[in-house]
Amino acid sequence: MGVKNSKFLAKSILIVFVIMLSSLCSPIIRMKQDLYYKNFFEKAQLIMTKEEIEIYRRLPDEKSKQEFIEEFWRIRDPAPGSVENEAKQEFEERVKYANRWFWPFSQFQDPAQEPDNDMGWNTDKGRMYIILGPPDYVYVGGFTYRFDEIQDRYRDRGSQEVWYFERYQLALRFFGGYGGRWTLDASAPGLMSAIETAKLNLITPGYIEDAKTRLKFQARFEDNTILVFIPVTRVNFEGEEGILRAEFRVKINVYHSHKKIDEMEEIKLISESEDELIAKKNIVLEFPYTPTLKGSYHFDIIVEDLLGKAFSKYRNFIKYRR
Repeated sequence: MGVKNSKFLAKSILIVFVIMLSSLCSPIIRMKQDLYYKNFFEKAQLIMTKEEIEIYRRLPDEKSKQEFIEEFWRIRDPAPGSVENEAKQEFEERVKYANRWFWPFSQFQDPAQEPDNDMGWNTDKGRMYIILGPPDYVYVGGFTYRFDEIQDRYRDRGSQEVWYFERYQLALRFFGGYGGRWTLDASAPGLMSAIETAKLNLITPGYIEDAKTRLKFQARFEDNTILVFIPVTRVNFEGEEGILRAEFRVKINVYHSHKKIDEMEEIKLISESEDELIAKKNIVLEFPYTPTLKGSYHFDIIVEDLLGKAFSKYRNFIKYRR
């Protein structure tokens, strides 16, 4: 091979290497440049839906991320009429507790001390505690304890620990390791179902029944129309003389090529006979929208059941390419 060809090959390899390196590093660089990564997304993604995670990662600027964060906590607020957002407070308390008790060397620290790390949340125990909340019972060292009755519950008591969640009919087994590290046995039956149930609203025992019928919907875009499909069984109705009424607030953020270009908000009223609604599987809400630009669109859709109480808001999104 000639010198010229050798130089060309070396240069080509270098270019490919630089491209590969930049493609691997760019997501990390973008996250580090995100002002809200450490104080929001890093931990909040534990309780996000996969749709919300994708939406957040595509938000183009600080303003859109601020709006997302405000709406994220507003959707999860179990008592919107109160001054405080109880769900946000509960989440922050769980993170603080996980950092205090679940980092590998917490058992060597005085229980009265404040957490001096930001690592406990990112352990197997920490993540499960933040998502599912405190277990009802803990089996450790050959004995069963109520979780709220064990003062030094994470001192070294053995090589196994089992958390029991009555509200999810779930048992999680953790195996102890060197330096106080615990590993979750992720094969527990019902684990993924419990996570999906819990992560949207930081479910507590008092809300578990309401959560089973929480508002959910699917959506798609066709014929220049955004279609929202809400299962009838998930809707709260008011009735009078055989007529059932429902009311929804719908907000739609429109993004084109990762930039917000439009926003819609509308109240939708539904009034039909009980027989008509029983015969349906879904209530269909329609929102005309005509894309005018070529490229990729994302529709971020938030629906609130205005006649509902707890868990009456839900978020989903759809893609469209023109």
